[in-house]
Amino acid sequence: MPVFPQLTTGAASLYPVTRKYQARTVVNSLADGSSVVFPDPDAAVRHWELRAAGLTLAEWSAIEALFQEVSGQLGTFTFLDPLGNLLQRSEEFGAAEWNNSPLIQLASGIGDPFGTSRGTRAVNAGAAAGMVAQTLGVPGNFRYVLSVWAKTTGASNVALSAAATGGSVTRNFALTNQWTRIRLAAGLGVSSDSMVFGAQLDAGASVDLFGMQVEAQPGVSDYKKTGATGGVYSSARFVKDEISVTARGTDVFDAVIGIVAP
Repeated sequence: MPVFPQLTTGAASLYPVTRKYQARTVVNSLADGSSVVFPDPDAAVRHWELRAAGLTLAEWSAIEALFQEVSGQLGTFTFLDPLGNLLQRSEEFGAAEWNNSPLIQLASGIGDPFGTSRGTRAVNAGAAAGMVAQTLGVPGNFRYVLSVWAKTTGASNVALSAAATGGSVTRNFALTNQWTRIRLAAGLGVSSDSMVFGAQLDAGASVDLFGMQVEAQPGVSDYKKTGATGGVYSSARFVKDEISVTARGTDVFDAVIGIVAP
């Protein structure tokens, strides 16, 4: 599947970026003057406008190549939301979107760093290391940052991991009984259509987790809670059959790029 390219700096996009959500409500007017109103979830779409000023020739050429490959707005491509969290169910580690190790035990309702009870206690009841992890359909040659709040009531540590076919990176963290937001930058540079991101617990470890996030950029940003929809859009399209671009020099291009996805 074609993918909207990342900038050479590893950033997801140049700013400003505008994101809009459009929904539709169906109204059925009855003969007695009353109305029946219900949402139409299949009509919901998201719009992005990328005002990319100062693109290099290589960056603009990659965007133009994708535009030609998908024939403008005709074909689809994968778009990673530059303003979003790529994970689904970012606080619900027991949801079906997570592919955890079999002997990871989860308990919800734990106090979290924001003073509510949305944290989760993860206990590895196995005799080997286990993962709380999610697989994303994203390219292995992009740069990412994985982050999560973590703490322990004992002496357990945790490791963050990003892996794809052909490569992986892991970083160990010593935890205390205070919430700390830990992070892992990953730039595997491998040819792969999916990656696994998660937290690895040693055998017998007990770690409290909250708010895991994956972003397609080198640095971490403010946390974004997600539900059934994460920031990976596999059926995105260009809004128009043309892209407005201005060449300000041999290696400086300004473009306005519209993208839409269901």
